[in-house]
Amino acid sequence: MNIRLTNTTLAIALTLAAAGAANPATRHYYIAAEDVTWNYAPTGQDLIHGGTIPSPWTGYTVWKKTRFIEYIDGSFSTPKPQPNWLGVLGPIIRAEVGDTVLVHFRNKASGYYGMHPHGFRYTKANEGAHYIPAGAGAQVAPGGSFTYTWVADDGSGPGPGDPSSLVWWYHSHVNEPAETNAGLLGPIIVTGKGMARSNDNLMPKDVDREFITLFMIFNEDSGRERGLMHGINGFIFGNVPGLVMQNGERVRWYLLGMGNEVDLHTPHWHGKTLRYNTRNTDVVELLPGSMATLDMLADNPGTWLYHCHVADHIDAGMLAKYTINP
Repeated sequence: MNIRLTNTTLAIALTLAAAGAANPATRHYYIAAEDVTWNYAPTGQDLIHGGTIPSPWTGYTVWKKTRFIEYIDGSFSTPKPQPNWLGVLGPIIRAEVGDTVLVHFRNKASGYYGMHPHGFRYTKANEGAHYIPAGAGAQVAPGGSFTYTWVADDGSGPGPGDPSSLVWWYHSHVNEPAETNAGLLGPIIVTGKGMARSNDNLMPKDVDREFITLFMIFNEDSGRERGLMHGINGFIFGNVPGLVMQNGERVRWYLLGMGNEVDLHTPHWHGKTLRYNTRNTDVVELLPGSMATLDMLADNPGTWLYHCHVADHIDAGMLAKYTINP
């Protein structure tokens, strides 16, 4: 059953008025939580060094997870195709500053779950977090549903000196540590007002291609090394697919960190520097829950290493490759 506060419409109208939004859009997303099986190395190979996945992860790359899956409509019968590089992450929720986002959530999994956003403005009922006092959408029972209403106000979008879009998190927040470790997490991208390519294509008009990468150690086996999956988007040892771009493209990278105190990550690109805030760099610092947006001019053709620079994480396979085609 869908539960809504009676003052939601008024709250949204006041928020949009305060933001000075002109011709805002209402964007609908149909997302379910589902129990799945996930393979951290679907090729069965170490694609960085060659050969099979090394010990102690040999034979231990397939685990049960719970993920956010997007559907094309409210029937929740036809999944919406996603970029293969997105991996274990849930679908991209997009908005332009001024938009209202309605997430029609259905819990098709076995536990109590919900959806909590970072960055958006929301009322108590739409917070999606379980604690006292909890709103109506704090937790959804198995088989249940809830429609979350989130608003991209001025504070959701780029500020002075920011790029034309920003990345934020969404994730389940009933038992947040367990649920993000299970795989119930995904990205939000908010584009600045007037910077989207069109009403139907919210990629920023000053960007040719986008990638989102999550650096996180998933703990699948009570802390045993064989179950510590040092993943980039839920892939290890170079198994991230599809990080391919064309020479001369303007590429925006959205980076996300999540996890435990061991999840201090330093993503590093070989072959290129990027623009991050007011500096050029090829290494970024990520802590659990953090978000970063960087820009790359893809003008050095080749296949390059992309990895966390923490020594233990390199050894454990937190490595990928990206390709700039000639």
